[in-house]
Amino acid sequence: MQKLMHDKCISAFLVTTEPEVRYLTGFHTPFWQSPTRPWFVIVPHAGKPVAVIPSIGEVAMKETWLDDIRTWSSPNPTDEGVVLLGDTLKEILDVSSNSSGGNLQIGIPMGNETHLRMPLMDYQKLKDVIAPH
Repeated sequence: MQKLMHDKCISAFLVTTEPEVRYLTGFHTPFWQSPTRPWFVIVPHAGKPVAVIPSIGEVAMKETWLDDIRTWSSPNPTDEGVVLLGDTLKEILDVSSNSSGGNLQIGIPMGNETHLRMPLMDYQKLKDVIAPH
């Protein structure tokens, strides 16, 4: 996957759905049944993916091969992990910019059977958090 990301000049790849997260991490949990709790995994241009998840899933995620697991207390209607996700993406993009010369892109799955499992307000908030200032 990271080879394809390199070929397409993608600095980080964000996944948000159960099949994508399970494919990349092996993580399986019934917590996906809650439609209000998002789960995120970021694949950086190099190195292992980073999980950004509700704290309730931390113990189970530690059973996967991921080392970097970042959590927030959920439920939190004012911020369901969006700021933490944005800060993590900025950190990954900062590392990536040092090796790519500044051409930074975040990829997301956009096929026929994909969707972004987060409220549109949170997506806009995420864009605001990671926007250069």
